[in-house]
Amino acid sequence: MVKKAILVCGWQNDFPPLFDGAYIGIDRGALLCARKGIRMEFAIGDFDSIDDVDIAKVRLYANEIIVLDPIKDVSDAEAALVETITRGYAEIVLWGALGGRFDHALVNVKLAQRYACLHLLDTQNEVYALKEGIHLIYPNEKPYISIFALEESEVSLIGFEYPLINAFFTVDTTLGLSNRLIAKKAQITVHKGKILVVRSIDQ
Repeated sequence: MVKKAILVCGWQNDFPPLFDGAYIGIDRGALLCARKGIRMEFAIGDFDSIDDVDIAKVRLYANEIIVLDPIKDVSDAEAALVETITRGYAEIVLWGALGGRFDHALVNVKLAQRYACLHLLDTQNEVYALKEGIHLIYPNEKPYISIFALEESEVSLIGFEYPLINAFFTVDTTLGLSNRLIAKKAQITVHKGKILVVRSIDQ
C-alpha cells in the first residue's frame, strides 16, 4: 500500500480539503494544522515565524517536532520533503507551496522537477513533473493545463483543445501554455525528455 502524505506550508491561510494520508506541518503550516485540530505525523521547521505560545499549541497536535537550525543550506520545505521520503512516503503533496515569497515558490517548483513523487498544490494551481511514458489526465476543478519542457522533450497531447503530435520542446518553448481538456480521459505522452505540468484556475 502506497504511503501518502500532505505537507502543509504556512504561506497561505487557506487549508487543504480533507486528505487521505498523513499530515505534516512545516513551520507556520504546523500552526495552521494545530488550529484546525489536525493530528500531524510530525512538525518541522526552524519555527522563527511563530511565538512560544503557538509552538506549545503545535506540540499538542504533533506526534513529533523536528526543530531545524535557522542557518541551513535548504528551505524548511525541502528538509520536510526529504524527511518524508526517508520515512517511506511515496505520494506527497506540498500544500500552499506557490504563494508568498517568489523565491520560495521557485525553489518548490525545482523540488517538483527533482522528485517525481511530489505534487505542488493550492486552491489555484497544481504543479508536477512527468517523465517519459504515457500519462492519463482527467478533468478536475482546474481547467487550464500548461506544459513546459524541463529538458529537450518530444510530446504528444490527445484529448486536448489544442492537440500535439510528436511536438519538439526545448526549455525555452512556450507553445504549451494554457490548453484545455476536451475529453473525459486525455493523454500526455512524453516520448523523450521530462516536462512540467501546471493545472490552474482563474481567481
